[in-house]
Amino acid sequence: MRTLFVRVWLTTIPACAAPPAAADAAELTLAGAIAWEAHLARPHATMSVAATLRLWRDGERARVELRETSPHARAAEVTTFVRDADGTCWALANGRKDFVRDDGAGERLLRLLLAATAQDREAATIRWQHPRLGDVEDRAEWQPGADGPELHVRWQRATDAGDMTLCRSPAPRFDAAATQALGERDAAPPIAARDPAPPQFRTLAPGVHAVTLPDVGSRSLAVEFADHVVLCETSLDNRAGERLLAALDEHLPGKPVRYVLFGHYHPHYTGGLRPVMARGATVIAPPLGAAFAREIAERPFRSPPDALAASGRAPAIETFSGERAFRDGTNELVAIDIGKHSHHTDEYVVFWLPRQGLLFEGDLGWYEGPDGLRGGGERARGMLQAIDDRHLPVQTLVQSWPTTGPSTLPLAELRALLAR
Repeated sequence: MRTLFVRVWLTTIPACAAPPAAADAAELTLAGAIAWEAHLARPHATMSVAATLRLWRDGERARVELRETSPHARAAEVTTFVRDADGTCWALANGRKDFVRDDGAGERLLRLLLAATAQDREAATIRWQHPRLGDVEDRAEWQPGADGPELHVRWQRATDAGDMTLCRSPAPRFDAAATQALGERDAAPPIAARDPAPPQFRTLAPGVHAVTLPDVGSRSLAVEFADHVVLCETSLDNRAGERLLAALDEHLPGKPVRYVLFGHYHPHYTGGLRPVMARGATVIAPPLGAAFAREIAERPFRSPPDALAASGRAPAIETFSGERAFRDGTNELVAIDIGKHSHHTDEYVVFWLPRQGLLFEGDLGWYEGPDGLRGGGERARGMLQAIDDRHLPVQTLVQSWPTTGPSTLPLAELRALLAR
């Protein structure tokens, strides 16, 4: 799984060509490297991969192929975006057989590249409101570089974003027949254009409820206390966060969310923070997470304003180190930062419910493999070590992601999976 805010740099290639005129732009290849800033140990850390971007166009039809080669991967990952003659855009993800409708990131990238490579066009911009990042601008612009003109591209997707610096590179020509062919297509509207499936509300134990949003791949935990709820994990973005809150309003009326926590900073866990902050809930997080929550609160949502911007409310954020407990006569929750035991992020909070014997965690434990359930490797082993070091009598684990496969697993069964 790969998410959050991403910056991308494509390194320049010596002897860059001049910006192509429209007649020269039927085929264009640019190459370099991408530094991804998602799903790493802390916010804004980067990981570099080699990359090649190829653009082909013929009238209204266009095709972009983005090839990424990681030093740790066995093969390159190739993502393809196509604009058909009628203006419909399609995307083919790496390893998939069918194109799917894409009226979002792929369509914007195609528009930017085609506009920027048109004759006498210096810049192309697309202003829009990202459901997680707020008011943003995608942009493609030629600028002077050390070895000639460079194409700078700002491109923002659902779970990441990119800053690219591109120079032209020679490459073999596209095969015209293959370029125009789309093959098998799933013509359903893009997910963003469909009515989302309703949240799935499930009571796991007295006072403990899981809320799953399958269409965005997130699961949150609502822990009931006498007169309020503590929410753990907030889903992918503003829209998902609002749907999560609506489910809590429906199933737990009269119990507002007083505190909100997240396991780690990646988008599926922090993307819905703003709607919860708009209701006055206090964010509780370790130092890095608290700083990231402040960054989220400062994102611009002006056109139109979201719930937090419209409220004018200053976010309430508190920091803890090690553990933070919540208790009353009805329930008990202990947030524990297991940190580098997660082998995933520098801060990683798990949620221990001693009265129910449950431990809720984000994405460390298990997943469905091609031959059945598999343990999460060093991540799962590190989590078990943290549990054992604290002598926690955990009976059952509850997992936020992935939302496919079992959401709960006896601790003994995870130990058996890892022993195989």
